[in-house]
Amino acid sequence: MADLIFLPAAVGIALLGLYKYRALRHAPAERKATIRTVCLSCVFAAPSVLLGAPTVGIALDRVTGVNSLSVLLGFAFALGFVCSIQVMLVYWSHPPARAWRTSRWLVLTYSAVVAAIVILFALGQRPEEHHHDFAAAYATAPYLAPLLILHFLAYVVGLANVVRLCWRWSLDPRTGDRSWLRRGLRITAIGILFPVAYGSITLVAVIGSWFGAELDVWSSQVAPAVAILGVPFVIVGNCIAAWGPGLTLMWDRITHFTSDLRDYRRLAVLWRALRCVEPEMVHDPSSLANRISPRSRLFWRVIEINDWLHQLPAYRDPEVATAARAHANQARLGEQETLALVEAAQLKAALRARAQGSRTKVTVGADHLDTAADAGLAFAGERQRLILIARAFDNPLSNVVLDDTGRTG
Repeated sequence: MADLIFLPAAVGIALLGLYKYRALRHAPAERKATIRTVCLSCVFAAPSVLLGAPTVGIALDRVTGVNSLSVLLGFAFALGFVCSIQVMLVYWSHPPARAWRTSRWLVLTYSAVVAAIVILFALGQRPEEHHHDFAAAYATAPYLAPLLILHFLAYVVGLANVVRLCWRWSLDPRTGDRSWLRRGLRITAIGILFPVAYGSITLVAVIGSWFGAELDVWSSQVAPAVAILGVPFVIVGNCIAAWGPGLTLMWDRITHFTSDLRDYRRLAVLWRALRCVEPEMVHDPSSLANRISPRSRLFWRVIEINDWLHQLPAYRDPEVATAARAHANQARLGEQETLALVEAAQLKAALRARAQGSRTKVTVGADHLDTAADAGLAFAGERQRLILIARAFDNPLSNVVLDDTGRTG
């Protein structure tokens, strides 16, 4: 069962490393240092997780004949990961020269810790194989107990610093225009909290055993499971800055698609009413892509409606506009809704007058939305303008206006 937890996590980290290595090969020179540290983090993290799988760890111990050697190697790789991810964040947030000065001390410190736990491991007595419960079995053993304290203390402190650096860098003004990088840093910080909890639980279990507390289950079963839960977060956090913008683009396309389809349908009532003006002007899509594209269909629907509107000025009636405005004031409509009702009522009256073959002499300054001044005042765009008119066209209030002016017959 444990293999099903550790092996997929190790594969996921390895794939992230390959993904970043590919990015490294094509990256400009000034970005190679930051990507290289991500690759290095994966080089340490993948074997650390892989050695946690009982099948792999116990097999290695049997082949080498050294009890719990896989645990020591796992500890060493884990500390290498802790060091490398801190170096990665230092290189992200500082110029290369300053980053190297800080990174050098990190490398020296963690190298010394790894050397110390190797020495303590060699000095300690391990008569039996304890891959599953190394911390529980040797929590009070000479040399091995200090090994556990030293390792998990360096592990927890280092990863806590990673959380701090990730969160601080996500709030830095230099990342203000890179929203997906900020999200990635915060996701990474959340993911790192899980191994911090793993190290803290194990430390408490080891120290608690010195005082007779029975916490073996926490250090051997609960803590490792908690650590693995953070792996997906760390993987996503380290690569989301690269593919996250694609999600934004995809979401924008979905949003535009639904918006275009909705507006296309909203204009249907107005389009069907005006089609009789000149049916030959209906655009025939030139390809299947244009036929199924809401954006293309909406584009041509707006053009067709406007073309038909431009053929109706001679049939407009200023009296209908005056009556429509009066009804709009009674209904307490806003300015845009009022202008849309005026236009819709005039269009209905114009279509009926055209069908009867009668024309109305249009006075100068007639109140309709076909003028650039009115359109610019009332609406931000032609699409929105026509949608408001279509909505008013379907509103029973426009028919009431025609009834009051005697334009129903």
